[in-house]
Amino acid sequence: MTQWHPAFLKLGKTLDECAAKYRGFCRKYKPQPKAEKRSHWGSHLLAGIQMSKKKSTSKSSPGQLPLSENPDVKAVAEKFVNTNGYSTEFG
Repeated sequence: MTQWHPAFLKLGKTLDECAAKYRGFCRKYKPQPKAEKRSHWGSHLLAGIQMSKKKSTSKSSPGQLPLSENPDVKAVAEKFVNTNGYSTEFG
């Protein structure tokens, strides 16, 4: 643990020169940060679902359609719940 690696010692004539060249090497080949990958879980699964325009017996805000009546939405929601380890009882 107290010996310098032979490849490090070949970088220069003195330890300071070796260290400076090694620091330069590390700066030159430092990996660039990758763009953050954003997850849009529902956007892919819900993209092609057509909402039903059936009247709901429960009260809802104007302009909102009841999601629980659409079998496609219910299937995606159940998949999400099961995948994330939530309770399997789905209303």
